[in-house]
Amino acid sequence: MNQTHSLTRYPEGSIRELWSISMPLMISMLASLFMIFTDRIFLARYSLASLNAAVTAGTLAWALMVGVGMLTAMSEIFVAQYNGAKQYQRLGVPVWQMIWVSLFSLIFFIPIGIWGAPLFFRGNLYGDLEMEMFRWLMFFGPSYALMTTLSGFFIGRGKTKMLVWLAISANMINIVLDWALIFGVPGWIPEMGIRGAAIATCFGYTFEATILTFVFLRKKNRENFGTGRYQIDWPELKKCCKVGFPQGVFCSLEVFGWAIFYWLMTKLGEVHITISSICQSMIILLSFFYDGLSRGAAAVAGNLIGAGKKETVSKVLRSGTLLLVFFNLTVGVFLVLDPDDTIRLLFLENGSSTSIDPAFQGALKTCLIFSFFYLFFEGIRWLLSGLLVAAGDTLFLFLAGSLSVWFLLLAPVYLLVIQNGRSVECAWGLASLYSALLFAIYWIRFKWGRWKTIELIQQPLPKPQELISPATEPAENL
Repeated sequence: MNQTHSLTRYPEGSIRELWSISMPLMISMLASLFMIFTDRIFLARYSLASLNAAVTAGTLAWALMVGVGMLTAMSEIFVAQYNGAKQYQRLGVPVWQMIWVSLFSLIFFIPIGIWGAPLFFRGNLYGDLEMEMFRWLMFFGPSYALMTTLSGFFIGRGKTKMLVWLAISANMINIVLDWALIFGVPGWIPEMGIRGAAIATCFGYTFEATILTFVFLRKKNRENFGTGRYQIDWPELKKCCKVGFPQGVFCSLEVFGWAIFYWLMTKLGEVHITISSICQSMIILLSFFYDGLSRGAAAVAGNLIGAGKKETVSKVLRSGTLLLVFFNLTVGVFLVLDPDDTIRLLFLENGSSTSIDPAFQGALKTCLIFSFFYLFFEGIRWLLSGLLVAAGDTLFLFLAGSLSVWFLLLAPVYLLVIQNGRSVECAWGLASLYSALLFAIYWIRFKWGRWKTIELIQQPLPKPQELISPATEPAENL
């Protein structure tokens, strides 16, 4: 097989190629998600109120941060397609457009952090704690957007190994800061509680963005990939925003819908929100695999589409599905066959009456099983999403995803659980059903093939003097 456009030495679209690109991204995402998980572990030991406040405030904050972050992450798709088309001197251009978007996002994040927190959380059960965490996450929101922007430069070219070590380093920094800032160091650092958890997480993302900026601007990258082309390119900026804006809004609305879900659980009582907090923490921790696979599939598919090989994208889907089956079978051992050890690991004794209630533990076990089925369908949906994003079919993702979260998740939960006083198990059962239905919608769209008609970059290839031969591209250049 012709290997000209393959990101690795493996056959295009094969399991080995997809795995070699996705695995470092999975490790990187695991380290990043572990920052959130670590925050929850430390806060659970600090106070149950802080843990529950972190879920509600953190979920809403992430809805906004992920929305902007997914917009700026579209740099990956354009880098991948330009790389596949051998237009190497164009690689830095879309990245710079999204860098400017990241920097100007200050205009959005700062005001919403100052005035939005009281609007969203005043009068809530954990209102003061929620407002404090939300504000800090908003103030550092641009650093997360900048990190996703610069990561796209490396992911789109298949150079993902550096992201692993960077994410692990940031995670280690977060763990140390969590311990020091949440509980305090007598005589040195005051006890900050939930504010300390927020600051630790924000510092981790700022660290990653700083290092990525330094590497992105290295002399070799400026010469080989045009990373010094910092000027605003209005046509390129328009294309990036046209593709990225629907995806960003969709992701923001979906996470915002989940924020409402947890807010509804808070209104039902401590048992509902505590079980939901534990299930969400497990979902966050395990989603590293699905996110890494989705981004890896987008990188591989983007290069294939840029090279004019759209027919090979279906092979990427088959490869990704096989990887998902293997991972889901492993996860099923912990969440379905023997969830008791998982419960003992996650649920921490803190004096709450719910911690020793057998009925509570039974409900938690059932919800963890539903969480597994939710993750099973989410994994395939994320894989399909990565392929559709690589083609630029983000308007469909916006329409289907943003409407589904309201009509297939929140409406049933409100009518069946809130209005009729059903159990938390019913709420998570509806969540797994929502995931299955949304997967079916994505599958129909992919098989329909509308994405094959979308063109993001100009063809034919640019003039010869604007190109760098693949043979001269540094194999391990960062």
